Amino acid sequence: MSRSNIRFFLLVAVIIVLQGCASPTQREIYFADGTKGYNINCSGREMNFSHCLEKAGEICNAKGYHILNQSGMIIPHSVAVHDFKKNPYSPTSGYATFPGSTMTRNVFIRCK
Repeated sequence: MSRSNIRFFLLVAVIIVLQGCASPTQREIYFADGTKGYNINCSGREMNFSHCLEKAGEICNAKGYHILNQSGMIIPHSVAVHDFKKNPYSPTSGYATFPGSTMTRNVFIRCK
C-alpha cells in the first residue's frame, strides 16, 4: 500500500469517527415557577431539530414532554469567531474570517 492510500484511509476513518461523535447535549434547567426542564442543544451541520426531539424522548421516556421554546439561527463564521481586540497581524482588523457558517439549535422542554 502506498503512503497516499494509507493517508486516504486514515482520513476516511477519522471522518467516520467524528460523525459518530455528534450527538445532542442536554442541560438541566429550572424555570421561573420552580419546575425542572431541559435545554437540549443540537447545533452543527450534522444535526437537525429531529435530533433534539429524539433526545427529549430519551430524557422523558414514556411520560412525554412539552416543547416550551425552540430557537435556531445561522451565524456566519466572521461573526462567530469575532476577536474583540484588534490584531495588528490580521488584514481583517480583528476578525478571523472563515468560509461557511455555524448553525445553532436549542429546544427547551419540560417532561409531562
